Amino acid sequence: MANPLFVDRNQEKLNEYVRMSGIAGARSDYVQGGGGNTSVKLDDRLMAIKASGYRLEQIAPDQAYAVLDYAMLRDFYYGNDPAAFADVEKIGSDMAKAAIQVIGGLPSLRPSVEAGFHSLLDTYVLHTHPVYANLATCSNEGAEIARRALEGLDADYVFVPYINPGVQLAFAINAACRRATADNHKPPSIIFMQNHGLIVTGPDADTCLRLHDQVNQRIAAAFGVGAQDWPQIMLAAGQDQAGWVSATPWLRQRLLTQPWELKTFTTRAIYPDQTVFLNGQMVEQSTGDLADHLASGGLPTAKCTVFRASGEVYYQCSETEARTIEETLCAVLFITDTIRRTGRTVSVMDEAGKDFINSWESEKFRKSIAAQEQ
Repeated sequence: MANPLFVDRNQEKLNEYVRMSGIAGARSDYVQGGGGNTSVKLDDRLMAIKASGYRLEQIAPDQAYAVLDYAMLRDFYYGNDPAAFADVEKIGSDMAKAAIQVIGGLPSLRPSVEAGFHSLLDTYVLHTHPVYANLATCSNEGAEIARRALEGLDADYVFVPYINPGVQLAFAINAACRRATADNHKPPSIIFMQNHGLIVTGPDADTCLRLHDQVNQRIAAAFGVGAQDWPQIMLAAGQDQAGWVSATPWLRQRLLTQPWELKTFTTRAIYPDQTVFLNGQMVEQSTGDLADHLASGGLPTAKCTVFRASGEVYYQCSETEARTIEETLCAVLFITDTIRRTGRTVSVMDEAGKDFINSWESEKFRKSIAAQEQ
């Protein structure tokens, strides 16, 4: 049973936090699987932030979030130079662990790895991996596209070059926001992160939701697309209830008609969650279809098998993990195809960035939680 004193004392903000998280999390064009994170500052010390590996729509007044002393984290980022630490990631991670507050009756959950930058921003923070904003962040022309698209919008923004998620990113966001505040005499409400995603922050949930929609609509329009172009993600139970099969016609049509290689999904990553959810999970069958391979008993044991000849996608994992992979496949195709179709160039993560994600314990933990049926 949740701690009634904590929940009741913070009921208004927690309810708004749940509403904001649920609205954004209900859209697979905004977040895929357990991607993205949200937070709310409850007072001058405590912050509720999405727990690692959970989906935004799972957040409830007493579920799927951790409580941190954000003032402690903020002091750490304000008062230190990351270059002064031999292992800044470890120092920052240890600081985040020390900031965790145990609230009686609430589940003890691990906070999002992005707690650092959440501590630095306004009362409400909404961070997503939208397929629209990521058209800009995953293209080499993204900074200029964002500048033009956001002209006339009554909110300031910064565009942060790619840096590893976690502690290093929090320091980079702190520096970018401080520069922007000095230049514009107010902090930015919008943060684009190259090859990563979007952050919006504001004093209330409605401000964040409205600004988040506006930014995505403007970037989408710059690329000639809109929400109507994003598919409805669907899965069907596999033959004899074994596994799951993609039932998203849009994905099958793209796999049959658009040029692609397996590395398009597995190693040519455009953002970290692609590496987390797809690398090492997929194989390609160049001939035959799903029925042929099931009949012959020759199906690989990979979590995701793509059949080039038929465009079918077969999953051997939980429904939750299958849906996450399906959403990520669609996001990668939507983003890369749209960027190329409009004459822009796709920006990909470098080897060092991918190696960091692949070896990062925090991402392995998040992946293990996200794969569970919750």
